[in-house]
Amino acid sequence: MSKSTAAEAEHGLQAHLFLGEPPGEMLAAGRAVYAAAFGRPPYHEGPEQADGFVARVRRYASERDGVRVVIVTDDAGPIGLGLALLARPGDWWRDRAAEAVGDDRADRWMGDLCLEVVHLAVHPRAQGRGFGKLAHDLLIAGSPAATAILACNSLAEPACHLYARRGWTAVAERFSAGGGPGDSLLMARDI
Repeated sequence: MSKSTAAEAEHGLQAHLFLGEPPGEMLAAGRAVYAAAFGRPPYHEGPEQADGFVARVRRYASERDGVRVVIVTDDAGPIGLGLALLARPGDWWRDRAAEAVGDDRADRWMGDLCLEVVHLAVHPRAQGRGFGKLAHDLLIAGSPAATAILACNSLAEPACHLYARRGWTAVAERFSAGGGPGDSLLMARDI
């Protein structure tokens, strides 16, 4: 089941929170933001990865609990997205993160339940105007988890600064869940 909440402001701004898979047009809007934001440096992702975002949302919505999707739009179209889900011991990515920080930090930041922030992105045409903060805050608000974790590409300086301003702290540097080069910061915060 999906639930949508909308917050409206000037210029047709709407922020939608979906608890589960969003309707098709909203998922397509999220894909558009993903493609625009992650197609640029330092990510350089192509259309296949944007399609992968859609598949990931659908897979998480059918296989995992606590899936949260945020889509932010304005009069000109989609401008922001967020994807998060609840993570427990035994979940692949959460366990890689726990290994990277060690037992004490894993207990502190991940415990038996945490919110895993998978993606947060703002369309390049709308960056630097507070939409990342809006998507972030809506994404984590009301989560049943007491803490949250994410990986942030260390070369994505605007994202790293946003997370620091929103109360995130680096708990591991040079993190890589997939065995590739460790170019991400593993970050955590209390919710």
